[in-house]
Amino acid sequence: MNHSVQQRLRVLLISHTCQSAAEGQPKCLELARLGIDLCVVVPDRWRNYGAWRSPDVPKDPPYRLHVGKIRLPWLGPAQWYLHHYASLGKVIAEFKPDIIDVWEEPYGAVSFQAAYLRREYAPRAKLICETEQNLDKRLPPPFEFFRSYALAQADFVVGRNREAIGVVRNHGYRGPAEVVGNAVDPELFRPLDQGECRAEVGQNGFLVGYIGRLVEEKGLLDLVDALEFCPPRVKALFIGSGELAHVIPARAAARGMGSRVKVIPAQSLSQLPRWMNALDVLVLPSRTTSRWKEQFGRVIIEAQACGKPVIGSSSGAIPDVVGDGGIVVPERQPAALAQAINRLAAEPDLLRRMADAGARHVAQNYTWQAVASRMCAIYQRIAREPSVASEPSTASRAPAPAQALV
Repeated sequence: MNHSVQQRLRVLLISHTCQSAAEGQPKCLELARLGIDLCVVVPDRWRNYGAWRSPDVPKDPPYRLHVGKIRLPWLGPAQWYLHHYASLGKVIAEFKPDIIDVWEEPYGAVSFQAAYLRREYAPRAKLICETEQNLDKRLPPPFEFFRSYALAQADFVVGRNREAIGVVRNHGYRGPAEVVGNAVDPELFRPLDQGECRAEVGQNGFLVGYIGRLVEEKGLLDLVDALEFCPPRVKALFIGSGELAHVIPARAAARGMGSRVKVIPAQSLSQLPRWMNALDVLVLPSRTTSRWKEQFGRVIIEAQACGKPVIGSSSGAIPDVVGDGGIVVPERQPAALAQAINRLAAEPDLLRRMADAGARHVAQNYTWQAVASRMCAIYQRIAREPSVASEPSTASRAPAPAQALV
């Protein structure tokens, strides 16, 4: 496939994720390299896991970066989903985009705002909504209205997983849609000498590990319990912070396995590859709850990029992301998890084959270049179609209370 852009498309990308030099800006860089005339709108402040952060401002990027003042950045139970931009209408009017890509949930206020202002200032522009939400539930006001309006105006939906596309279908969206996953930096997450990395960890034996939030829904106690079904040489490393930071070692100690479990605090992104490479296997034993299930599992592709197979539960998107690069087990079943661990510990050839398959899987689907190429292809495809905003629609006018957002 020729990834060059025949027509230089003007794309307005709205995304709090693109505040971060590591989490979103690599995709912006790749889109610009593919020839997209890109303007990226990011918030001037964002509450990230309880701490406020400001945007990373790259030096001389090959795209425009607009740091916009946001209203309602955080509001109690609504969290960040009511945030919207004071100057978005002006940005749309001045940039005159061919495509507006809203890398936010369609039920957020900013998605409604972008859809509404697109009709006002750029009715020929195409609108893309992006979503990760894979739990199908009716939302409280005003979020159900925001979702209905944004989806009625959308020309395309990008889902981070297959179930997320099913959710928007169940809520009235009938247009084209495609799954485009998250991405990993293969220059940062890459195979390193395991012996050197293991020496830094100070562990021996067959080492399985988890990296992420130490919370109940991640199924971490299932991993502790699974160790009882594994030989003593199997040990577990937990890296992260959260409510289970002290519960995990206490549970292991109570079952006589305290020496086989180690918990260390969350590490910076630049440090994670060395910890990943110390492992033999990464484990993501997530549990589906009434309020959450795994939407992607970025740690899976980070581990696979480091040449590590993954054992994941059946929660949400995990099976699709793991692919042939690991083993999927039923969630909430420590014995099944232990069986998978024991199999990989006993079969080094299988471990190596799965590691190789996972690395190929990432290279083909989950690098920033691969993800940007897929988005670029979507931009080119929908640019040739008429915009939903140029067609008559019962959703073309919003009720008066919502007009305060625009």
